[in-house]
Amino acid sequence: MPASRTQDRTAAPSSGPSVCPGATGSGDGGERGSSSVEFAILFPIIVALLLAGPQLGMWYFAREAAEAAAQAGARAASVRGASGGAGQQAADTYLARLSTGTITRYSVTEENTATTVSVHIVAEVPNVIPLPGFSPTVDVTVVRGKERFTTPDSP
Repeated sequence: MPASRTQDRTAAPSSGPSVCPGATGSGDGGERGSSSVEFAILFPIIVALLLAGPQLGMWYFAREAAEAAAQAGARAASVRGASGGAGQQAADTYLARLSTGTITRYSVTEENTATTVSVHIVAEVPNVIPLPGFSPTVDVTVVRGKERFTTPDSP
């Protein structure tokens, strides 16, 4: 009968702890304190990313609120026989009712021409990210045609 062969699959004994060339110390590879440095570098980035989500959500809601208020203002001002400032008043009322906490300050302007009305809203959003010079704002303009009666002969 042939003799069975067995192979020894154990690892060769190591010659000691691995040391980076030129490193000094007790064999830790010269990486003492590296996790502290990594944390100090990455922590502000992680905090900024965590605060960016709520800031983006607040900005988006404020933009949608300003857009809806401008639409309401333009709709009120475009009605035939609407008084001057009806669009501004409607947008102010809409924002006062809706925007508590999401919009800190806002300004509404209304512009009328012979055929169109435009409502412009500039609003400030609360700042969640404490960066100098960073002040998120929303700027929305809605233009709408005025109601008018026409005949087949006039456009």
